[in-house]
Amino acid sequence: MPRKEPVEIRCSACGASFRLWIPVGMLTEWGAGEEINCIRCGERFIVKKGVDGVEVAGVEAAKVEAATKEEAEAPKAKVLFIDDDRLSIAIAESTLSEVPIRLVTASSGEDAVERFEKDEFSLVIADLHLRDPDNPESRLDGEDVLRKMVESGRNVPAIITTGKDIIDDLVLDPKWFDLNVKGFVQKGNPFWGEELKTKIKEILELD
Repeated sequence: MPRKEPVEIRCSACGASFRLWIPVGMLTEWGAGEEINCIRCGERFIVKKGVDGVEVAGVEAAKVEAATKEEAEAPKAKVLFIDDDRLSIAIAESTLSEVPIRLVTASSGEDAVERFEKDEFSLVIADLHLRDPDNPESRLDGEDVLRKMVESGRNVPAIITTGKDIIDDLVLDPKWFDLNVKGFVQKGNPFWGEELKTKIKEILELD
């Protein structure tokens, strides 16, 4: 007779308690779990072999657990956010925390170029005015950064952010097409973070 292992189950739907005697050999085949039913009300459960023994969970809970694990293991699009203003970075990190991306920040054009050379990104978000006239080491504006990225031969879409008014002359300049710019976001309004979130989802085709 094959050795059997008892599994104590209490139905969360009707409160009934019952015991299953499951052949140990079968449990090794139930790595993904096996569905059973409550003997009184028919409520469904998942029984599987866990690290510390037999695990029992409701079907819906098991589905949620599997979906959460799958989502956690799914690769996330990496986005490079470039801004020399700490508040803007903080707003972006807070607003985009629920978007399924991995946000990497850079506080200067030079820092952004270095990060871009060492890593792969799905999208670049660059502030238009990054150059600091009081800092001789800060020589790159957002446009300069995007130009260096294009010159590297990597075709990565970009979004331009700016604290100044976005006018037609700026948006319609054909140079942005050459720099893979897909949109502009004005940081002067209180909802620019939400607008940025929407544009990221559109460009990366995220839900």
